[in-house]
Amino acid sequence: MIVFNDLKHDLLEPSRGVLMAPTTFAATLEAHGLYSTKQFVLRLSPRVHELVDALASGDFGSHEPADLIQAYSTYIHETVHWWQHVGSTAGLIFSLCYPAQFSSSLEHLQKAIAEIGPKKSLKRWADDALRHGTAPSPKALAEANIAVNNALDVEFYKFFAHSPNRSTELRQNQHFESVGHSYRIAYSNTLMALVQSCDLAPDSLPDAERWQAEFDRLMLARHEGFYHGSPITRGNVGLHAIFEGQARFIQLQFLAASGGPSTCAAYAADGYLSGIYVDAFTEFLRLSESEWPETIDNPIVGLFLLICDLSINPTRGFPLDIERFEDFISDVDAGARFALLCQAAREHPEVKQAIQAYSFEEYAFVSRVLADRCGYDHPLVALQAVIALSETAAGQALMAQWASFEYATGNLPIRVMTSHFMDFCRSKIAHPHFFCWAGRALALGGTTEVSQGLFLRHVSLFTDRADTEQIFTRAFAGREGTAIKRMLDTFMASTVLYDLTWQWILRDGPFHYDFRSLTGDSLNGATEIWAKNAFKEAFGHHPDDFKQLK
Repeated sequence: MIVFNDLKHDLLEPSRGVLMAPTTFAATLEAHGLYSTKQFVLRLSPRVHELVDALASGDFGSHEPADLIQAYSTYIHETVHWWQHVGSTAGLIFSLCYPAQFSSSLEHLQKAIAEIGPKKSLKRWADDALRHGTAPSPKALAEANIAVNNALDVEFYKFFAHSPNRSTELRQNQHFESVGHSYRIAYSNTLMALVQSCDLAPDSLPDAERWQAEFDRLMLARHEGFYHGSPITRGNVGLHAIFEGQARFIQLQFLAASGGPSTCAAYAADGYLSGIYVDAFTEFLRLSESEWPETIDNPIVGLFLLICDLSINPTRGFPLDIERFEDFISDVDAGARFALLCQAAREHPEVKQAIQAYSFEEYAFVSRVLADRCGYDHPLVALQAVIALSETAAGQALMAQWASFEYATGNLPIRVMTSHFMDFCRSKIAHPHFFCWAGRALALGGTTEVSQGLFLRHVSLFTDRADTEQIFTRAFAGREGTAIKRMLDTFMASTVLYDLTWQWILRDGPFHYDFRSLTGDSLNGATEIWAKNAFKEAFGHHPDDFKQLK
C-alpha cells in the first residue's frame, strides 16, 4: 500500500472566499477548484485535471502515486458539492431558487416593464416611486413590487441559510420581513416552479397556497421568527460551513484510507483543519460535548458526517407537507437542524462510538436515534416520498427525459436538476451510508464495484477542461452527443437570462456581461450579443435601452 505524509497545497488548499449573495462553494483556491451553484459546474485546475485523468486511465507510471491520490481527493471534494446541491433537499431548494425566482416573477416583470419602460434597477424605481408617489399607476407599482419583493425574499433566504451568523445584517435591511417569511417565499416559489416546469400534478407536492393562512396566523400572533422585527434565533453555522465541513472531512477520510496521514494533528499542522472547513466540526464538538479525535477515521468523525447529512436533508415543506407551522424554521433550516442534532448526540452518548464499520445498519440506527429525539422524520421517509413522486405519470415522463437527455426546453434547468435529484434519491435509499461516508468507501485499494458504480453514476453534470474555462457536459452512457450538447446549450442560455433578469431587478448601474466562466474568452462577445437579444425577446426591451437610475 502507498504511504505518504507530504501534503501538497497546490492540490489540496481551499479557497476562503465568501460571497454576500452566495453562489459559490470552493474546494481549493480559485486556481485549483470551483463549484458554482449558478451554473452547477465543477472546476479543477489544469494540474488536478491532468492527475485525475491519469488515474482514471490507469496511467500510474508518469506521476507520483501520492500526487494522484491527493488530486483525486480534491475531485471527490468537488463531487460532494455536486451531491449536496443535487442530492439533498436543502441544497436543491437553494439551487432552484435562482430559476424559480425568474419563473415566479416573469409575468409580473413583463407587466411592469410594459407600464414603466426600461429602467434599472427595478428596485430603485419602485423605492423612488413609493417614496415620491411617481408611479404611472397603482398597477405598475404593484407588479414591480411583487417582482422586487420576490427577488429580495429569495436573497434573504439564501443569505440566512448560508451564513446565519451574519443574520444581524438582515435586520438592518428595510425590506427584510422575517426569517419565516423569507423561507416561505423560497419554498413556495420553488414548489410552484417544480409543478409547472416538470408538469407534476398539483397534489403530488405540498400545496404552498394553503400555507398562507397559517403563516398569517403566526404573524398576527407575533410568533418568534414570523413577524416583522422579530428576534432572530439562529445556529452558529449554516449551509456554507456544513457543506464545506462535510466535503473536507470526506476528502480527508479518503486520504487517510488511501495511504495519507491518519491523525487529525497532521492535517491541522498543514492547515487543512482551519477556517470555514472546520467551523461546523468545532461547533459539533462543542454542542455534543465531545473531544477532538486523534484520528480522522474516529467514530466521532463518522457521527459528524452523519449529522451533516441529516442537517441538509429536511423533509417538511418538501417533499412532505408542513405539519406544525410553528416548527417550520427549525424543521427546514440546516443550521437549526445541525444545532439540535448535535445536542441530541450529547443526550445520547451511545451514538458517539456507534459508527465503527460505516455500514448501512449503523447509518439507520444512529439516524433513527437522533431524528426521534429531535422530532424529525427518518431520512428514508423523505427518500421514499421522492421516489414515489418519480413514479407518478409526470415523474416517469421526467425520468425518461433524464435517461435520454432529451429534455423539454421550458425551464430546462429545473427539469434537469429535479430529475437528477430523483435519480440520486433512488441510489441513496439503498446506499445512504455510501453517500454519507464516501471517502472511506472510495479509498484506493479498498473500494468495491458498487461504490465505484455509485460514484460514476453521480459525477457532476458539467465540468471544465484543463485547457479552457469553457463548460462541457460529460459523456454519459445511453445519451447521444446531440442531445447532450442541446441540453448544455439550453441550460447555460437559461442561466444567462436568469442573471440579466436578476441584475435588472436588484443591481443598480449598467448590465455586466462577463460570461467567460461559461464560454471562455473566445465566445464571450458572441454570448453577450445572444444574451441581449434573448432578454429583449423575453421583456420587449434591449438591455442597451435601459435608463440607469441613480
